[in-house]
Amino acid sequence: MKALLRYFFLILIIVTSTMQELSATHLRGGEITAKRISNTSLTYRITLSVYFDEVGGSNASRGQNFVVFYPGIPGSKLSVKRTLIRAINRNTTLNQYDTTFTFPAPGTYTIRCGIENRNANVINILQPSDKQSFFVESTLVINSALGLNSSPVLLNPPVDSAGVGVRYIHNPAAFDADGDSLAYRLSIPKKDVGSETGTGVLVLGYKAPESVGKAPILGEDKVTPAIFTINALTGDLIWDAPQEAGQYNVAFIVEEWRNGVKIGEIVRDMQIIVAETPNKPPRLEVSSEICVEAGQPVNFTVRATDKDAHRMKITSISGVYNIDQSNTKTDFIAPEAAKFTVSSAAQESPATGTFTWNTNCNHVRFQPYDVIFKVEDFPGRLSTQLVDIKTTKIKVIAPRPQSLVAKIETGGINLSWKKYSSCVSTKAEMVIYRREGCTTFKPDKCQTGLPNALGYKEIGRVSNLDSVYLDKSAVRGNAYSYRIVISFLPPASGQSVASDEACMTIPEQMPVMTNVSVQKTDKTLGEIFIKWTRPLGLDTATNKAPYQYRLLRATGITGVNFTEILKKDTDLKTTADTLFTDKNLNTTDNIYRYKLEFYYTEKGVLKKLDETFAASAVRLTAQAEGKQMRLGWVANVPWRNDNQRHKVYRQQKNGTFNLIAEVGVLGVNSFTYLDNGTDFITSDGNTSIKISTDTAYCYQVETVGIYEDKRLVSLGRLNNFSQSICATATDDTPPCVPILSIDELNCKSITCSQTTFNNVLTWIMPQKNTNGDVCKNDQITKYNLYYTRYKDDKAKLLTSTEARNYNHSGLNSFAGCYYVKTVDKLGVESAASNTVCKDNCATLELPNVFTPNGDGKNDTFTALDCSPFLKTISFEVYNRWGALVFENKETPFIWDGKNMNGEELPAGLYYY
Repeated sequence: MKALLRYFFLILIIVTSTMQELSATHLRGGEITAKRISNTSLTYRITLSVYFDEVGGSNASRGQNFVVFYPGIPGSKLSVKRTLIRAINRNTTLNQYDTTFTFPAPGTYTIRCGIENRNANVINILQPSDKQSFFVESTLVINSALGLNSSPVLLNPPVDSAGVGVRYIHNPAAFDADGDSLAYRLSIPKKDVGSETGTGVLVLGYKAPESVGKAPILGEDKVTPAIFTINALTGDLIWDAPQEAGQYNVAFIVEEWRNGVKIGEIVRDMQIIVAETPNKPPRLEVSSEICVEAGQPVNFTVRATDKDAHRMKITSISGVYNIDQSNTKTDFIAPEAAKFTVSSAAQESPATGTFTWNTNCNHVRFQPYDVIFKVEDFPGRLSTQLVDIKTTKIKVIAPRPQSLVAKIETGGINLSWKKYSSCVSTKAEMVIYRREGCTTFKPDKCQTGLPNALGYKEIGRVSNLDSVYLDKSAVRGNAYSYRIVISFLPPASGQSVASDEACMTIPEQMPVMTNVSVQKTDKTLGEIFIKWTRPLGLDTATNKAPYQYRLLRATGITGVNFTEILKKDTDLKTTADTLFTDKNLNTTDNIYRYKLEFYYTEKGVLKKLDETFAASAVRLTAQAEGKQMRLGWVANVPWRNDNQRHKVYRQQKNGTFNLIAEVGVLGVNSFTYLDNGTDFITSDGNTSIKISTDTAYCYQVETVGIYEDKRLVSLGRLNNFSQSICATATDDTPPCVPILSIDELNCKSITCSQTTFNNVLTWIMPQKNTNGDVCKNDQITKYNLYYTRYKDDKAKLLTSTEARNYNHSGLNSFAGCYYVKTVDKLGVESAASNTVCKDNCATLELPNVFTPNGDGKNDTFTALDCSPFLKTISFEVYNRWGALVFENKETPFIWDGKNMNGEELPAGLYYY
């Protein structure tokens, strides 16, 4: 909650004081990074990279020999010596401070460092800006489940120039050697709360860059409002466009993610120097995305032009060059590193550069490599250089597996492929996928893995050194499509494009089940009709007569405890040798499942050839929904019942079942039906009725199925009946909607020390609804009360109760909204009641007299009372010209009439 305070005038009586002497000024920007340097201990190299102002603080930059690191462990701090000083340009120097540190255990650590004195005249923070310190921090998550981790490095220096009225772009060129995902978001620069305290707070008086300037503040096009944003995916920092010359400091955060888990973040504080210039920025032309199989070269040209015909310099920054931010060779990626070449450092327009990279298997990873290209012009010493930046994402994927072949052999389908010789030294696996039915899918050049929509399922994994796999779970009579994908193990986690398809159908030699249909519903005399085909494609020369069928039965739709119920010898010519009616069953309460075994003779002994898939009867359920009946049915069968038109029957008074509806159409699955009494199939007579309460209605469903195997299409449609079932309709008149009320808020009764609060809810039930109909309130079994802390949020169930009141206690505030619903005997909720809300008391009483003259009376300005609901109070004081002279963001606030430097203010008119 926010307290709304009026602006008041304050007359201050003060005494004068002198200003402090200014200290040396120097800090422009920087960040902290951490690199894991041990596989056996939690030892990291922590590096602070900071950029110093050589114009205003060269002595300070060279004198900053040590800094203090706070590694995120209470009571721990490290004095760290400078290890590098290097000029970036004539105005800026890079200082680096690094040390090794071993963390005691896995956990989350925030590494912090503060240095006194930013450089002077930063116009978007409170002046004097050199009186505010510089402070950065980075968070590192050490988690053994996520593997080794180092933070990304930012290769592009955080000091840049821009022109007034010209669109500005910067990219930090973040590179993560582990291949983790990076995300970007804006932040606000911080300062140390004291000298080397390790605690940071937001700098004073920060103004967003796009808010500085005379209104209207517009972008480069002079039409749309100015913006300052960062692209969450690419890291492009865009300011369109600066309006006022000067130095600005901004901050942003680079987040590091792995497997959907955030594992760290870096705060970068950077400086942008804006100058008046007639110069127009150059423009780059380069591909935004490139994909390549490991082992193939990447080669492309970067082109830049300049409308002013200035000479230009094209450079490139990325971890793929194995050069760090200090321009030192490193090992971000395995050899060979990429190269970027230009004909000369300064070129006429159009300027060009060539990127080349001979990729190999060590470069494969899930995330693409970001390569930053930058062009800057040379407009002459009296104009500001301007730049353009573009990012090319290069994705290196694993070479795809080749020559996949599927063959039938004893025990299943044998898959073989060309031995994967491309990346044998890399940790990777062959992932084998299968789906039923062949496809025409042809992946795009860089479409790695297999889309879920294709229906492929992983069935196995082998080493990338293997070249065969036996699918033992393949079933005769089915057609299967196989593909393989190579998958690199973490941290790379890259995949290849899927192999070409190998499609195979296993010939069927067994009989095929076609019918399990309920003929009679009864608790003791129920009957089920079972039917199957003769063996298909049986090799009678190998599998010789005489033959025998054996039928087995289990109880339950997924039952596995099969019992033999029939032995039938056959010569495969006997009439009606594939039919059987199973009698004396409880088809009212049970569902039965059947499978068939087929035997042939070898050396006078019957031997089992194989068995069919099991098939269950259709199970129908019926549930009253007021004056309608909801039917649903299921069956566990080897044929397909989906995408077919199933028939629904309702029993008439004479006991016969009449067809009333057909459910489902081609391409749409439906195994439910809601009967409102209408007969939609009138070819056998119209038997529409009005469904009444307390009357039983009986139903039966006839399902229609087919086999998809081309060899079984001739079997046609397979019709099977469910058992019959009866259900009784209920009264569908709902209860009325409750009327909810909440106890009134009494702010005067609240004390400062009170920490828990409660809301009392009560509701009444009207006897008639808005249409004047009498409600069935006697059907109510309970009330569901819903609550949300904020009115616009989705409410969640707070409690279910049979009472018509509820005391919501133990709250940390009164604020919240409620509504209630009834629940009837069928478990159906009513519509929501009216919503009632309660707010908090957010009052603050302030004095009307303030005389800081040291007489002990009214010497400080602070609140006279308190409110337990005011979380924070931000107190700001302005002089009559609108300049901020004091602020305090602590709660409670106290002001003694002095400015932020502790100097007494002159008597006069002030606003708060």
